[in-house]
Parts: sequence; C-alpha cells; structure tokens
Amino acid sequence: MHDLSITYLGDNSILTNPLYLKWSQITLADAKTALAGLKQDLGGVQGNMDNLKIIAYLSTLIRVAGLI
Repeated sequence: MHDLSITYLGDNSILTNPLYLKWSQITLADAKTALAGLKQDLGGVQGNMDNLKIIAYLSTLIRVAGLI
C-alpha cells in the first residue's frame, strides 16, 4: 500500500473540519440519499474565505452525488 497524503486545494487543514469528518465517512451512494442534509449543512456555512475549502468540498460532493 502506498502512503498518499490527502490534500484539498493544496492544504490538508480541511481534514479536521467537523463537516468534512461527518461527510467523508459515507459512500457517494449514501450521500445521494442524504442530499437534503448535505445541502442543509452547506447552507449553514458562512460564505467567507475562511470557509472556502469546506464550501468547495461540500459543493463538489453535492455535484458528484447528483451524478449517481
């Protein structure tokens, strides 16, 4: 097994974000069934630069879950 460091937008600080920890533990199929909750969590994030990474992550997860 190879050690692959996970980074998002060149920074791994997202890995400790409570919303990342919540949503990264489920499959994409489960994310599809939980889209309402996912969108609700995204809607509760303040739209500022400090939250750019989690906004991008949740938005991407919503888009990808919608493809399934």
